[in-house]
Amino acid sequence: MGEQNARERILQAAIKVFAEKSFEGARVDEISREAKVPKSLIYYHFKSKDEILDVLIREFIDEYTLLLSKVPKETHQQKAESMPDRMGGYYQFGQRYSDLVRIVLMDSLKKTTEPPVIYRMLDAFIAQDSQLILDENYDVQERRVTEFFTGFLPNCAYLCFADTWPDYYKIDKQQFGALFANAIKETHGAYHKNHSSKERTE
Repeated sequence: MGEQNARERILQAAIKVFAEKSFEGARVDEISREAKVPKSLIYYHFKSKDEILDVLIREFIDEYTLLLSKVPKETHQQKAESMPDRMGGYYQFGQRYSDLVRIVLMDSLKKTTEPPVIYRMLDAFIAQDSQLILDENYDVQERRVTEFFTGFLPNCAYLCFADTWPDYYKIDKQQFGALFANAIKETHGAYHKNHSSKERTE
């Protein structure tokens, strides 16, 4: 087993165990069993369970930043119009990382003095967004609040509940996805649309 392959197996096993048991409830022994590697090999690659989570989040944010960097510069109006296409790309990305999104959300809900992990995702988005949106009056505080509460949290919740909601509420999965996409369009999309109207009147 190559070192890189072993490291990747450990990371993938950690995602599975963290998602099932929560980060706090997971033990290195369980990651060892899931990855089918000795515990000593885990400690060879990572100092602690915390470092495993940190590596997972850093790799996720790097991939997320790369995805954002491919988005063209747009006005608020263009963002509202292109939202369906962008959502499709974001959801494909999110589904690949749905277990990690679940871990980030659970970890961010802990009562702690440390900044929630999800803020790091938001910071990565804002860093790209501030360069890509054509808005002379860019208000970073407004964007943070709007993106977080009408974009980030709803999308994270969707990824976490996308498998169980259709079964529990007896709804076709595609219909559920379409209804959610429409809800985002009517809330987050409306922000961009209304913002562009405001710009025209100023």
